[in-house]
Amino acid sequence: MPLFARKHKPVVPDSLQRLEIAINGVNFTMQRVEGGSFMMGATLDQTDRDLYTDKPAHLVFLSPFYMATTEVTVQLWRAVMPEREIINPKGYPTVPISYVSWLDCQEFVRRLDSITGLPFRLPTEAEWEYAARGGAKSKKFRFAGGNEADSVGWIYPCSGNWKHPVGRKHPNELGLYDMTGNVSEWCRDIYGHYTLSTQPDPCGADTGRYRIVRGGSYDECIANSHLSVRRWHLPETATEYIGFRVALTLPNDPMLQPISEEPPLTRSVRIQGKKLRFFYVPAEQPYYISEEIECPLWKKLMFKDAPGRYKSVALGMNKSDRTRFAEYCSRISKEALFVASAEQIVLAEQLRIIEPFQPNVSHKRKNDSTRSIQRRRKAADRLSPWTELVGVRLPKPDDPVLLQFKTADDDSRPLRLVIFCSSGSLF
Repeated sequence: MPLFARKHKPVVPDSLQRLEIAINGVNFTMQRVEGGSFMMGATLDQTDRDLYTDKPAHLVFLSPFYMATTEVTVQLWRAVMPEREIINPKGYPTVPISYVSWLDCQEFVRRLDSITGLPFRLPTEAEWEYAARGGAKSKKFRFAGGNEADSVGWIYPCSGNWKHPVGRKHPNELGLYDMTGNVSEWCRDIYGHYTLSTQPDPCGADTGRYRIVRGGSYDECIANSHLSVRRWHLPETATEYIGFRVALTLPNDPMLQPISEEPPLTRSVRIQGKKLRFFYVPAEQPYYISEEIECPLWKKLMFKDAPGRYKSVALGMNKSDRTRFAEYCSRISKEALFVASAEQIVLAEQLRIIEPFQPNVSHKRKNDSTRSIQRRRKAADRLSPWTELVGVRLPKPDDPVLLQFKTADDDSRPLRLVIFCSSGSLF
């Protein structure tokens, strides 16, 4: 995997900010969208609807890409696929194409690739929503470009229940038109339910029958035109209110190029006032691994105790809690943080980047805790014959010796976090 620059990012020239492309006399524009992160789904500015498909809101990290400033029009469709018959009752050449299925869109981008030599594609659902929200320039609008739907998109009733030529309404923060209203747009993803997990460049579900459709159309009301609204159809579906726009990732994008300088050996990430140190691990996919998570930080984020005392290593957390802890840290620090796997910890130990964890090394506080557990176990054993006579069974605390070597999910190692060098800092 390539290693991304962190301190000295290459400068993207002005010529790559907007790409002007001509196909058989028909021009269209691709706008650059810088990589970054955002909360995808039912955020506070999108939640005044009784829907559930866009919940829960979750953190998404995206690499840079290009998005067409307008939907694919009738005249662009004819320039790329002249032999395909289309339905256009009013005959306007600059209205968005519709009555095209997801499969038709795949054929369109394949031909567009062969004509231009560029790897065009449909945008992913995450790319679509990030671009519609305005990317890194987002002003938290409810619709693409403003909080008044009629000013930025053709929706019912101002649309007259028909699609209109593209680019007639106000654009959003990135200069993209009609991402609210006119026609809904096919996306690349297979439909799947949202989860709280944080992933870089998500591409939807792995399996399924339905493909994602985003953006309100000319026959939708305001409540159904918010940017987080999701819909899905079979890929063979072709209706009058669904069209598409194209996306692009340049293979020679300067922000995706490997750097020749050596990466820093350590990094620091500030989480809730604590500076957490990370150490570089050279591997097939390089990563940074954190120092051990201590009990105070765990309790501060999770609002629950972990076995151990103040300033000691937090142990005994289950897999679900560890994952949620990494997600909370990602949101607070704005870094793509993940729970370190056993293999990543072992490799870092073998390279002597971190010290192996020694559960049998104890100190006075840990011994005091162990003796307290042992006293409670003995008291429960001593009183159990009498309590059972009245039908009461006293709970016994876990064996203190086993607690040193066993935690939930059979993981006896302390919690560590990792940052993959392929995702890096997206801010």
